[in-house]
Amino acid sequence: MKLRHATPSRNLPSILKRGLLCRKSRGRLPVVWLHAPGKTSWALLHTVKRHGGRVEDVIVFEVNVPARWLRHSPRRGLWYVRRDVPPTRLRRLLHFNELAASPLAA
Repeated sequence: MKLRHATPSRNLPSILKRGLLCRKSRGRLPVVWLHAPGKTSWALLHTVKRHGGRVEDVIVFEVNVPARWLRHSPRRGLWYVRRDVPPTRLRRLLHFNELAASPLAA
């Protein structure tokens, strides 16, 4: 299933090397949080609120994980996985400029 994960750009080298790690989670649960593409703007703002920094410094990974890995969050459009997501599951990297571009400008 194709979902997304937002994180501060400072984490990029580590994620490319090791993947998305549950032990790096700052929340109550040691999990990797994923969101639907329609929740990306919310995820960008949430990441800034949770980790500090600027929205321009947040990157978003498109991730492809098996549906059996996913657990639904009570919040619509959010899922989590209780296992590390290896770098081989990362499909695409989206930067703020790409996400903020108007689809009408193309």
